[in-house]
Amino acid sequence: MNTKPIPIIITLIAALVSCVASIIQHVSFTIFTTRLLCAVIIFGVIGSIVKVILDKSLNVMEEETDEENEESELEDVISEDTEE
Repeated sequence: MNTKPIPIIITLIAALVSCVASIIQHVSFTIFTTRLLCAVIIFGVIGSIVKVILDKSLNVMEEETDEENEESELEDVISEDTEE
């Protein structure tokens, strides 16, 4: 699975929510940009952490799948040898 765009997507969603909330509240430009900057930084870090966790868990799942495939191939070879 390609996890590269996950931090970007999370950051953009957080920025959108921050912008909409600030527009609805009619805040000044300084507060608007401060909120936006904080949201982008915080959710950029959160997105990166999520990406790292997903990458590690997917690697572990792939390794387990590879091991199971190797075991089943060995069992098939053994069963074919015993049948002959």
